[in-house]
Amino acid sequence: MPHLSFEYSALLEDRADLRGFASAIRDAMVETGVFPLAGTRVRGYRADISVTADGGAHDFLHMTLKMGVGRDDATKAAAAEAIYTAAEDWLRPRLPGASVAVSLEVLELPSPSLSIKRFNTVRDHL
Repeated sequence: MPHLSFEYSALLEDRADLRGFASAIRDAMVETGVFPLAGTRVRGYRADISVTADGGAHDFLHMTLKMGVGRDDATKAAAAEAIYTAAEDWLRPRLPGASVAVSLEVLELPSPSLSIKRFNTVRDHL
């Protein structure tokens, strides 16, 4: 853990390299010093159907960051700000003049017993 999922409007696939976006966000997450590389996951999901604002040519990208318990609010807020800034910095030059809404929410799992991670061999390959 942490896992960051992002949902995006379908037209963004034609406008930006979203695999590159995922890599940039992964790097930003690790660079915060808050999250371990081996536990970091970034996943993107296209929303085939979406209507934003007035139904015009508007795009969106919404990120949800899930993390385990144990970090104070200041640490979580600083990590969220760093991740959002990285997303904004990566997207802005690739979407000049686009109408796009970017958002991030942070969710903390309430208990370690509700996040089972026994089978993880990623660490063996880093």
